[in-house]
Amino acid sequence: MIRFENVTKTYPKSNRPAVDRISLEIGRGEFVFVVGTSGSGKSTMLQLIMKEQDATGGRLSVAGRELDRLPDRKVPSLRRQIGCVFQDFRLLPNKTVHQNVAYALQVLGAPRSRIRSTVPEVLDLVGLAGMEKRFPHQLSGGEQQRVAIARAFVNRPPILLADEPTGNLDPGISLEIVQLLDRINRTGTTVVMATHDFATVDAMRKRVIRLDDGILVGDVETGDYTTGSIPRIELDDRHIPVRAPEPAVADGYDDGAPPAAEADPAPHAEAEPAPHAEADPAQHAEAETAAEVEADPKEADEADRTAYGEVETHDGERQAAAQGSGR
Repeated sequence: MIRFENVTKTYPKSNRPAVDRISLEIGRGEFVFVVGTSGSGKSTMLQLIMKEQDATGGRLSVAGRELDRLPDRKVPSLRRQIGCVFQDFRLLPNKTVHQNVAYALQVLGAPRSRIRSTVPEVLDLVGLAGMEKRFPHQLSGGEQQRVAIARAFVNRPPILLADEPTGNLDPGISLEIVQLLDRINRTGTTVVMATHDFATVDAMRKRVIRLDDGILVGDVETGDYTTGSIPRIELDDRHIPVRAPEPAVADGYDDGAPPAAEADPAPHAEAEPAPHAEADPAQHAEAETAAEVEADPKEADEADRTAYGEVETHDGERQAAAQGSGR
């Protein structure tokens, strides 16, 4: 699924590589923590996977694509295979919970019927059923991050990248968010999470990749961040229905990927209507149902600036972040 072969990335005017001759492989369906101190190269590693940065040397392949040979016109097709979650949520403040999640499908041209059926399912999965009409400012930090996870996962990408998703959250909420990512991982999605939250890493006992000054210094199956003294947590083992992949939306480009194997679509249970949240007097605008709203090109540009806007990361690296919308 993801393969680094002697990959190096050196930023302009830097006297040392951000990542230095890294070689590793992450298989389909794995859950991997990438750990290290600030400036160790965690965010750069994720940026290379989503092709927000180009490697200075070595070879990197993601989802069957050789990124050093991938032309710019085919990058959107790659990003449709990757969902991204970030520390600062990056929600659209003027859209409701439902609209924020639905928008990721609208910008891809998904039909309204798919939006109507998929968005409630994903909101229920992340524990936000009944909050569809709330705006981001009406949510706690943990709830906002759940919306961000729902938006990243709504297109059922095979890869989910999470860059310090618990950095702004309390320890108890942080563990809930990582447990949610674990549930998503058990649907078959490959999850790669960069973090310095040692308590959560110790508790989860997943594969741990450790970076130090851009160098790979550790890669341990069912490892930990520190001593391993924290007992493994009990994970949520409830069954998650796996939706059959939706037909790809044509983007006019041949991405060179082999056609997907044909499969009978999974039967869909009729979606039950989500409970309505109580009306909030502070809500000054009537919440529109996102499934009935076509994506506006100007709003799409606004969403892209929110999702791809260049920001400073916690470890001082320049980050041009993708939100998984494929634009």
